[in-house]
Amino acid sequence: MINFLFLLTLLIYLAASIFHTLSLAIGGRAEGSVIRPTIERIAFWSTIVGFVFLTLFIALWWLLQGHFPMTHWTDSIAFFAWAITLIYLLIVRLTHLRTLGSFVMPAAFIAILISYSFASHTAALPKPLQNYWLLAHTALIFLAYAAFIAAFGFGLMYLMAERKIRKKADALLDNLLPSLGISDELGYRCTILGVILLTMGVIVGSLWTQYIRDVPWRWVDAKVISTFVTLFIYVLQVGFRQFWGWHGRRAAYAAIVGFVAVLCTYVGVDLFLDSMHTYR
Repeated sequence: MINFLFLLTLLIYLAASIFHTLSLAIGGRAEGSVIRPTIERIAFWSTIVGFVFLTLFIALWWLLQGHFPMTHWTDSIAFFAWAITLIYLLIVRLTHLRTLGSFVMPAAFIAILISYSFASHTAALPKPLQNYWLLAHTALIFLAYAAFIAAFGFGLMYLMAERKIRKKADALLDNLLPSLGISDELGYRCTILGVILLTMGVIVGSLWTQYIRDVPWRWVDAKVISTFVTLFIYVLQVGFRQFWGWHGRRAAYAAIVGFVAVLCTYVGVDLFLDSMHTYR
C-alpha cells in the first residue's frame, strides 16, 4: 500500500515537472497562447495533488516506522521534496508567480526519485532521538534548504532574463520570466527566509543537545561544520547586498554558490564523510 502510494506520488511529481517545464517552454508564443493556460493549470494542480499524496505518504511512513523519516538521507529526502513543494506553493500564494515551478519542481521530483529508488530499507533510529526535538530541528533545516533552492531558482531566472535582454533574443525558455527586479528581490527574500529558518534550526539543535544523554555529542562534526559554513555563505550574501550593493547578476551567482553549499552539506557529507548525523 505505502509503496504504491509512493510510486503514485512519484508519477504525479513527474507529470507536474513536465507540465511546468512545458508551460515555460511554450511561453508567450502566439501559437501556444490558447493551450498554455491549460498546461499551466494542469502543472499547478498536479503539484497540489502530488503535495497531498506526499504528505499522506510521510504520515503513513511515520505511523508504520514509529518515528519521523530521518534514519538516512535517502529517507529524509522525501521530506526534503515536501519542503520544496511547500515553499513553492507559499510563494505562488503570495506572488501568483508560477514560473518558479519550472525550476524547483524538477528538483523535488529528482529528490523523490532518489528516495524511491534507493531507500529499500531503513535503519532503526536510536531511541534517544525519537522525540519531537528531531521534528522541529530537521523541519526547520529542510525548510531553510527549500527556501535556498527557491532563491537558486530565482537566480537562474534572473540570469536567463538578463541574457535574453542582452542578446535581444526570444529563446525557447526565456518567455514568461519575471522582470529582473522581481527575480532579484524575490531571490533575496527567499535567502533571508532561509537564513532565519536555518538559524532557528541550528538553535533548536543546540538546545536539543542538552536533553540527549545516551548519544555522544561533538561539535567537531562534519555535518555541523558544513552547516555553519553554509549558513555563513548566506549571511555573507545578505551582508554584501546590504553594505556593498550586491544586486542583480552577482546576487544570482551567489545564490548558485549557496545552492552548491546546500548540496554539499545535505548529500556530500552523508555520502563521503563521517558524521553523527548520519545513520546507515
